[in-house]
Amino acid sequence: MSDTYGARVVMYGVFALMTVAAGLLALPAGALGFTLDVWGFTALVFLIGVGMGVGKAAVFKYIPDYFPKDVASVGGLVGLLGALGGFVLPLMFGYLKVWTGMVQTPFVVLFALIAVSFLWLHVVVLGIKRKEARNDMPADAVTA
Repeated sequence: MSDTYGARVVMYGVFALMTVAAGLLALPAGALGFTLDVWGFTALVFLIGVGMGVGKAAVFKYIPDYFPKDVASVGGLVGLLGALGGFVLPLMFGYLKVWTGMVQTPFVVLFALIAVSFLWLHVVVLGIKRKEARNDMPADAVTA
């Protein structure tokens, strides 16, 4: 998908999908008149899992496009952060469930993490677009 549509478009779509799915899963039972049966819960969790897989592929498309001189180090850093998240997040989920007593706390954490990552991506994309716009200006327009 990233090769066809571009990593940026795919990441925006993945983050939008995952934000909605995690937001719905984070809602307490009956909140806003919204309840989930086992099929709805399974479908939303499946969407988050698919989004994570597609998003990971898009990230590894981003790396050579935006960091062509640092592919190995950036790829290693991405792998490190993924492994760290796989270790820390389950522990956090368990402790938050015990502390709050709410079963949806893992989805609250995922929602917050996804929302912050989505915002961070958007800020970085805006910076890239500003830099590209500056580089496309004629030299005399930049100094004026």
